[in-house]
This record gives sequence, structure tokens and C-alpha cells, in this order.
Amino acid sequence: FPPNSHLSPQERDGSHVEVEPLCVLDFYIHESQQRRGLGRELFREMLQRERVQPEKLAVDRPSEKLLGFLRKHFGLCDLIPQVNNFVIFEGFFSTRTAPARRPFPRPRPEEPIKPYSLTERD
Repeated sequence: FPPNSHLSPQERDGSHVEVEPLCVLDFYIHESQQRRGLGRELFREMLQRERVQPEKLAVDRPSEKLLGFLRKHFGLCDLIPQVNNFVIFEGFFSTRTAPARRPFPRPRPEEPIKPYSLTERD
């Protein structure tokens, strides 16, 4: 995965937006190790370390295999080809970057809330 590149991707309506997304090149898992989930694990680790959602990536000249991989494991199927051989996906321009957080569960009425300053715990 190369460092971020300066791109001016084009939306479906033809408008341009200047961004510096994380750009992905094709990657390869040796034939003897394929079909074990290693590619998916590698890609998920990269997404986690880079703190990026898969639809926010720009992909440089993706192979049909990489497009199939992204479709199968990350649901990226609605691609937007760019004039510079990059591909972006639907959702690239959305401002939502993380799933909505679920609220913390409330304590049950029969369980009092204990402050952290207590020295003795039940």
C-alpha cells in the first residue's frame, strides 16, 4: 500500500473534489496460501491500522481478481472509474466515516451504580 496520493476524483455528476486518500495497489497471496482467508485478514489489518473504511480507498488499476475480492469481502461493487486509472467506490464522498456508536447499556434498577472510588467491591 503506497503512501497517500494527491487525487482529484470525479463524482458521477462530473464534479471534481481535491483529496489525498489512501491508495491501494493490487496485492498478492502466493497460490499455496490462497483460499485460507489470509488476504482478507491482511486487508482488514491494513484498514484497521490506517483507520479507514474500505469505500474511502482509491484503487490504482485494479485487477478483476482484486475487484472480485473487494466485492465479496467488503461489499464494494458500485465503482466509479477515474480518468487516471484509479477506481473509487460509491460512498467515497460521503462524510460518514464510522458506524454510529451504540449507547452504553443502562444498569438494571436492582443494581446500584458503584462509584470507582470505593475501596471495597462486592
